[in-house]
Amino acid sequence: MKPKHFSPIGIDFDYNEFRAVQLNTSSHDRPITTAVTTLARKGSRELVPSTDELNQFAQLLAQRGFVGNKVAIGVPKEHSSFHILELPPKGSGAPINQIALLEAQRSGAHKTKDLQIGYWTQPPKNPPSKFPSPYYTVACETEPLDELIDQFESADLLPISVEPIETALVRTASSHSEFEQDAINCVLEFGWDHSWAVITVGSTPVYTRKIDLGASRVRRQLIDDHAMPIHAINTLLNPTESLLNNESKVGRILSALLTPLLSQMMDQLDTALTYVSQQHRFAPFGIVLRSGYYAHLDQFAYATAQRTGMPTLMLSPNPESSDSYYEPISQFEYKCSPRINIATGLAKGAAA
Repeated sequence: MKPKHFSPIGIDFDYNEFRAVQLNTSSHDRPITTAVTTLARKGSRELVPSTDELNQFAQLLAQRGFVGNKVAIGVPKEHSSFHILELPPKGSGAPINQIALLEAQRSGAHKTKDLQIGYWTQPPKNPPSKFPSPYYTVACETEPLDELIDQFESADLLPISVEPIETALVRTASSHSEFEQDAINCVLEFGWDHSWAVITVGSTPVYTRKIDLGASRVRRQLIDDHAMPIHAINTLLNPTESLLNNESKVGRILSALLTPLLSQMMDQLDTALTYVSQQHRFAPFGIVLRSGYYAHLDQFAYATAQRTGMPTLMLSPNPESSDSYYEPISQFEYKCSPRINIATGLAKGAAA
């Protein structure tokens, strides 16, 4: 029997919870998920986790069957920004890194000028332009990044990579059989405080748009406006809960609440898709993959399909998909699967 080889542990987090995934990468055409877990953060007001939180999380990882202490961390969007920059072509001899850093500093997206940056060339415009293709540039604040690494190391979790969440998300999405390689695709991540539309041409991210709607707002309005108990709200995170997608009382309340909120989300998604389609006029539209907290809800699927006119599917490392590269582990992992797409992409990227 060949020895098993495990990926570093992909870890994604927000104010609400930690999410972790580990893959078995030994002698398989496609990696197999071997361990998945989530851990609620109890009322944390700080995005960067405390040492106590991470010590508790490290203990849970060991209990859940994770192997080793090497981790791949997703950079929270609160501490990063994206920019489309006109930069000199590679090979020109120009100091591209310094120019990109200066442009990111000038953008005003961060209070500090102490930034770390990464960038890549966008696919050529179609029709071709006489100008070089712009660069998709990601900037991350150095101080919270260093603090994040220090906190993980204090819990004996050793970061070997730190990555923007949009690239990890697209890495998971690009393995989906419906993700069209020459088309304009979108991965719509329903986050906790905010959501994100990551637009790609093929599997290359070309545009990211922040959307001012998150699961925390939906939760807060269900409590404040409808006096819904916490245990009922928690069922919203369960993709197998059919109660929410029919004509039940909870389903009707949810539809009434989500309809105007999702309309605002779709306005911003439409703006993002229009911008990218103008830059790549001959690229066909592909697919919208829904990810994150409410990816499974019929209301989310219906609003996305109606507004975009594009096929829309839930993105999930899901054992029910015949082309999935994940084997079933347990009902627990399936329930949380739309929320672990980023952690899965982090693990896969660190294993490459």
